Amino acid sequence: MSIGASPAPAAVHRNIEVAVEVDVRDRWHALALSELLVPFHSFLVQHTADHWVVHARTPGSRGKPLVEALRAIEAWRAERGLDAPVRVNAQTRGG
Repeated sequence: MSIGASPAPAAVHRNIEVAVEVDVRDRWHALALSELLVPFHSFLVQHTADHWVVHARTPGSRGKPLVEALRAIEAWRAERGLDAPVRVNAQTRGG
């Protein structure tokens, strides 16, 4: 399921603070995604040796909206062929 395929919640287009979490099973993939999401105040949490969660929040720097973070995540997933689950305010949006 594509992140951008479902209708976007109102927060996608407004600057409401939203938490984004992506489950990742590889350290290097997690680091790459975290770097990509730096404009969205990203950080990593390692839960087990092979389970990382990349956290970010919107709006990002210079007011970047949620839709830009979701596009970046979708591009990252497509580039790597991953089905990493994505949660927006604790609700799963794909993966």
